Amino acid sequence: LTLEYALSILEIMSAFIISCIKRRNMMRKLEDMSYKDALTNIGNRFAMRDCVDSIDKKQSIGVVYCDVTGLKYVNDTMGHSAGDRLIMDFAQLLRSVIPEKNFVGRYGGDEFMAVIYHTSKTEVEELLKSLYREKDRLNSNENQIQIDYACGWAFPDEDGAYTMQMLLDKADVYMYENKQLCKKRKI
Repeated sequence: LTLEYALSILEIMSAFIISCIKRRNMMRKLEDMSYKDALTNIGNRFAMRDCVDSIDKKQSIGVVYCDVTGLKYVNDTMGHSAGDRLIMDFAQLLRSVIPEKNFVGRYGGDEFMAVIYHTSKTEVEELLKSLYREKDRLNSNENQIQIDYACGWAFPDEDGAYTMQMLLDKADVYMYENKQLCKKRKI
C-alpha cells in the first residue's frame, strides 16, 4: 500500500462521510418541513396526526379549536401579506399562552388547534382566559392588525371512550357556536 494510494482512499472515504452527513441533515430538514407549518413555524396537520396517535387514552386531555376572525376582510382590504401577519401573530399568541409541553398547530387556513395534556376543564378554561387577556393586551398595545378569534374546546367523556376525531368535531361545533354568538353581539 503506497502513501499515495492510502491518501486516495482517505479522500474517497471523507467525501463519502461528508455526503452521508449532508444527506442526513437534508432528511432531517425535510422531515421538519413536513411537520411544521411554513408560515407560522408551529405544528401542521401531519404533526397533529402524530400527536393524536401518541396520546395515551388514559391521560386527561383537552382539545381547543380556534378560528381567526376576519382573515378574509384583512386579506381583501390590506392584502395577503397583512393576512399572513395576522395568522403569524395568532400562532405566536397561542404559543405564548399555551405551555410548551402541549401541542399547538395550524389545522389549515385560519384554523388552529391545541392539545392540552394532563389537564382538567378548569385548567383549560384558565388557559383560555389567559389567551383572551393576552389578545386584548396585544390589541391595545402592539398590533396594528387586530386579532380576534372564536374557539371551542372538548374533553373526553367520563367513560374514556373517544377518538381524537370525535374531540375535534366536538370542539369545532362549540367553536362555531361561539363564533355565531360573537357575530350576534356585534350586530
